[in-house]
Amino acid sequence: MNTVQKILHCDGCTGRLTYQRNIALLALGKSTVDLLTIALVPGTDAMTVALSWLNPFALILPWMDGSMPFVICLGTFAFFSGLVWNSVHRARDTGWSHWLGLLAAVPFVDIIAAVVLSVLPARKRSVWDLV
Repeated sequence: MNTVQKILHCDGCTGRLTYQRNIALLALGKSTVDLLTIALVPGTDAMTVALSWLNPFALILPWMDGSMPFVICLGTFAFFSGLVWNSVHRARDTGWSHWLGLLAAVPFVDIIAAVVLSVLPARKRSVWDLV
């Protein structure tokens, strides 16, 4: 139970290594779901699935048409939800406004925002932060 609380911590800040680990695990999970679905479900458009890494909204129309399996849409939603959650906490840890973490939900900007947030140092804390 303690491990789940540490993974889903809500103290408002995520360190650099924790952010990198969480994003890597989310990407591993999404890629596993994508590759297994492409291999096991015939007729799945691999190019649309690849585009969903940059633009998750590209899956909406194929899913509504019935040509995209629901599990890929669910995996993409879980990936981007986790990415935004961690990016908001990481932006707060760097001293930026936590609203800038929402850039992880903007198509084609999400990858750049994640890379920038993963390399920024944490904000230096002082005694005046407690006041």
